[in-house]
Amino acid sequence: MLTICLFAPALQTLVIGGGPNPQYNQVAIESNVRYMGKIVKPDAPFRVLFADGSLTTKTVQYMNDKPVGEEKIGPFSVAGSRKVYREPQVPRLDGPAHLENVKAEIAALGQNSNPAFIYFTGHGSIAPDLKVSQFDLWSRQRFAVPDLIDSIKAYPKNKKVTVLMVQCHSSDFAKVIYRNGDPIFGLADNRVCGFFASISARPAAGCTPAIEEEFYKDFSSYFLAALTDKDRVGRTVTGADFDHDGKVTMSEAFCWSLVNDDSIDTPVCTTDVLLKLAGQLPDADVFTTPYADVLKWANPSQRAALMGLSDKLGLDSEDRLNVAFGKYGKITENEERPQQILGYRFVSLARSVVLGHAMKSSSDRTLRNRFDELTRDEASNPFAP
Repeated sequence: MLTICLFAPALQTLVIGGGPNPQYNQVAIESNVRYMGKIVKPDAPFRVLFADGSLTTKTVQYMNDKPVGEEKIGPFSVAGSRKVYREPQVPRLDGPAHLENVKAEIAALGQNSNPAFIYFTGHGSIAPDLKVSQFDLWSRQRFAVPDLIDSIKAYPKNKKVTVLMVQCHSSDFAKVIYRNGDPIFGLADNRVCGFFASISARPAAGCTPAIEEEFYKDFSSYFLAALTDKDRVGRTVTGADFDHDGKVTMSEAFCWSLVNDDSIDTPVCTTDVLLKLAGQLPDADVFTTPYADVLKWANPSQRAALMGLSDKLGLDSEDRLNVAFGKYGKITENEERPQQILGYRFVSLARSVVLGHAMKSSSDRTLRNRFDELTRDEASNPFAP
């Protein structure tokens, strides 16, 4: 008898990390690279671009107990403070986080149809000329939304790609699902889903020089811990398996993070962005939806997050969507009050649940199919056995 063994194709993981210079290359960013090194399977393809690409230059900033004098780090002069510098301690290093390297490494992932996971950890800003998000690379180079679109343009059509971006102002990169990054040109011919630490107008947490990793509070810490059942210091994490099927998906980890991420983050995913930009319903209709209907339409992870956020916000009425929208529907760039941040997360999630339900009756089959595909891909776990 012939026995056929089927193996899942190996996940390709690429990490792009570091700040634009030593003063903004905090140890927490380096910690994220190490965290990913613990998650990736030992025999799986794994590449890292970090800072200036050197293991001998003191480019990583961390907090010391007492001030030191001025340091000279390559071309950079750093004034004396409690913030000091050391060489990188990363699981591997394949080059500097320079624009051409980043584009080349991402493009190289398209040489086969294996799934890919691309993780950006560092700083982000809004490109003043393009008016869209950019990831701030070493030596003040940048990787903006058009660069990501260009880097994956030759990928096989059905290559499954997950992007995790935890820098400030990151959510514009979700527009990679559109041609030229613009909904006006229609959906792009790719299979990319993603999770982003902040809306494009907001900063994100996680760029601390503190060395106590067990106390880090940022989207990477919560999302990856929920997804893999282990936090960055090896402690077991539970509670994200909302459908009780014995495994945690990215969408479950995302919803778990919405409730538990104790930081300034305003996380979004690709389905959130697609639904909001598709404009199936105006907010006036979305937020008059009875809460009972929203719970009925939500999947198990969304339902758990809505209930958890409601409890934290003290929302208990049937018209709580309208109440929450009135209080939390808008958020400023510098808002740091926990209730306002949690409220904005509730509003965003509720909007996606209602718009997702409306999408089921959309006459645009292409849009509906893309939403379904994104939903399935977000509800997977690229690191599962």
